[in-house]
Order: sequence, then structure tokens, then C-alpha cells
Amino acid sequence: NGDGVEQDVARGVSFYKKAAMLGNSTARHNLGCYEFERGRYDRGVRHLLISAKMGSERSLANIKELFKAGFAKKTQYAEALEGFRDASAEMKSPDREEARTHPLFN
Repeated sequence: NGDGVEQDVARGVSFYKKAAMLGNSTARHNLGCYEFERGRYDRGVRHLLISAKMGSERSLANIKELFKAGFAKKTQYAEALEGFRDASAEMKSPDREEARTHPLFN
């Protein structure tokens, strides 16, 4: 949980970048939030856009809110929505649907 350990944000961001480059959508999402919190809105939206296109619901929801607040463009939200739908369709399979209803995952 990190209690008693000094926080090293730069090192954490470095690991997020490495994970994002390897295709981890959560790391990409977190980089988007990190950039946005630091006022680098364009970079933040770009990271969230990539993550949404990888199938991240949280990133899609964030881009929607950023669009409503004027930080993301309509075209960016449309691109994120289309990419999210494509990623979701690509990930659908009978095995995944069955696993989703299994008591172990609920």
C-alpha cells in the first residue's frame, strides 16, 4: 500500500510509459490522467484516446467528460467512441461471455 515508503513519481511515470509502449491500456489511461493533472491537456487527451481505442471504458468516459468540459474536440470523442466499439467487437467471443458469467469472476 506504500505506507512508509517515499514516493518517486518520476520512476512511477517511467514504468507507466514502458507499460504503455508494451500495450497496457491501464498504464496509457494513467499517463493521460497524469498529463492532464499537470495542465498538458492535449497530451492527456491523446493518451486517453489511445487507451479508449484499446477498449478502456474509463478512458472513453473520461474523454466524454473532457469533451463536455471543452478540453477534447468532438472529432476526438467520435474517434474514441468508434475505436472503443471496434476494440469491444474484436474482443467478443462465446468463451469470454461465458467466463464473464462464471461465479469466480463476479
